[in-house]
Amino acid sequence: MTSVSMSSPLISFTPLIQTPDHNLVRISRTHNLPDEIHLVAGGQHKGIIINRLTHSQQFEELQNCLPWNFSVWLGNGKQEIRSFQFSFYSGVSPSEQSAVSQRFIKDLFSSFPKDYANFFKLCLKLMQKPDFQQLEAIDVDMKFAQANEAIPMPDVKEYANDAEIENVTIGHIQDVLEHAYPNGLSVDMIAESLRCPQEEIDAYLEELEKTGVAQRVPNQPNEWIRVDNFSIPESQHQAQSKHHPTVAIITCLFVEKQSIDAIIENSSTLHKYSKAGDSNVYTIGYIGEHRVVATKLAMIGDSREAITSAGSITTRLLGSFQHVEHVIIVGVGGGVPHYTDPNLHVRLGDVVVSHGSGFRDSGKKADAYVYAHNFVMNRKTEQIEGFATHEWSPKDNVLVDIVVNRNQSLEEEWHQTADRLMNELNETVKGNEYDFCKPPAESDVLTMQIGPDNVVVFPHPNPKHSQPNLHCGPIGAMVSVRKPQLSEVTPAAANDTNGPSKKENIPPSPPPKSKSNGSMNGEVPTVDQGVEDANWLNLNNQLKDKFAADNQLKAFDAGFDSVIAAINGSRIDSWVLIRGLADYQQGSTRLGRQWQPYASVNAAALVRTILHHVPPSK
Repeated sequence: MTSVSMSSPLISFTPLIQTPDHNLVRISRTHNLPDEIHLVAGGQHKGIIINRLTHSQQFEELQNCLPWNFSVWLGNGKQEIRSFQFSFYSGVSPSEQSAVSQRFIKDLFSSFPKDYANFFKLCLKLMQKPDFQQLEAIDVDMKFAQANEAIPMPDVKEYANDAEIENVTIGHIQDVLEHAYPNGLSVDMIAESLRCPQEEIDAYLEELEKTGVAQRVPNQPNEWIRVDNFSIPESQHQAQSKHHPTVAIITCLFVEKQSIDAIIENSSTLHKYSKAGDSNVYTIGYIGEHRVVATKLAMIGDSREAITSAGSITTRLLGSFQHVEHVIIVGVGGGVPHYTDPNLHVRLGDVVVSHGSGFRDSGKKADAYVYAHNFVMNRKTEQIEGFATHEWSPKDNVLVDIVVNRNQSLEEEWHQTADRLMNELNETVKGNEYDFCKPPAESDVLTMQIGPDNVVVFPHPNPKHSQPNLHCGPIGAMVSVRKPQLSEVTPAAANDTNGPSKKENIPPSPPPKSKSNGSMNGEVPTVDQGVEDANWLNLNNQLKDKFAADNQLKAFDAGFDSVIAAINGSRIDSWVLIRGLADYQQGSTRLGRQWQPYASVNAAALVRTILHHVPPSK
């Protein structure tokens, strides 16, 4: 081995084991040129050396390691497990090890290579970055999964927010009516939203009417509305009684409303229906000693119509009930996972409470809620460089402080409340419309999509997680880059600087997929080559990861910026968001729909627990 003088160490690539079924590679820093050197890279890859395989099986195990692995499906259908051992220099704290490895993983998967050569080239280039100078070495172990290690390949569509409806079912009709509630929808509006014939809609609506799930709007025979089985009518006079609500609760999904209505005692409902589409529904009653009013938004999201509707409903709520002191926005969301640290990781069914804890990468204190309403573009390159954001934090943290300063007894109270509420809802919801029990543990799969038709699967860093946990931290939402339509995708447009690819900031198309030679050496993950879809997906995932990292987010939701703006405009100082985690996106994937009832129960139970610890208003 030859010692060389250099200001910075070399990054070496050393194969340790190489067989058709098992490969082990070490990427490490060195100041020496080893005897088995095969190649010294130059040019843009200067500082990288490639060593020959040594046939001796003797090598030293890495020390001070943080393990991590993932599963990927190759072109021949085989499942491969790639295991990493991150070895750090002595003196690097466990928290810093976790943060560095998380950044490495995120950077590795921001543009996941589809073949071994590019995969390892990216690993080598990442090791050269100053961001990862704490890493001394990485062992990458690759082997085919044995029968007892293999897991079923997840369906990509289960993890997508924009999955197309392939065959309309009665469940889709129910979903549309529930999202629109407290508004009704005409048959033609339902048919248009689902893109199916009205005759098909009519048959399903008749069936929903028979089961008591939907009904025709009185005096509007062509308009339908979701039936609220918790609704107990209340007159306008009763709504304006001397016991004024001091707590307002805002939900969006129907299952969220049902969970909240179930914790309100001595409740009654005021439904102000308007054919114009600006209906309001208020459930009024008590949670503990607090008089509360709960409402449901008709829609949420980043469309102009949804933003206006959500803000208007919130403004009318706080204008109608002017003694409100606290506002709680409660419902489902998507967790921001941590791939290596069990203490920072979130699981489905956990609950995140908005809190401006910690500091951003910029050094600025984190806010409780951050909404990216636009992107900051570089005019010369037409690439996205950052986010235009609205940042919100309550002036009064009385609600979140109860969770921040919690003890074990409060968590036990929350778990017991959630269990009772789950059982009550499963017994009382008419026709078993939802199952509020916890879904099977095997459905909580931590994935990352690497193309329109493929995902990789990661193990949870806290695999023994059994009960839901509480987390406090920033919650956020962001607009998405518009998905290119098929009519926009043409060979000319893909290379035209004025075409839709540039305007939408779609990255260059990936290289063609290389052919598999039938062994591990050369096999590639199966990634669909629908270039525009793949680039759109990668871009949105990269932006979402960057936005989460920049703002230290613990969870995403569908976008409640206009709701919080209306709360602040109404001079309400005490507010909080409570998000039960239904997926790892924003709570609305197909997988998320399976977890929404359980996540809603846990979030609603926490509302009740918090209010039991808030002194009543005088």
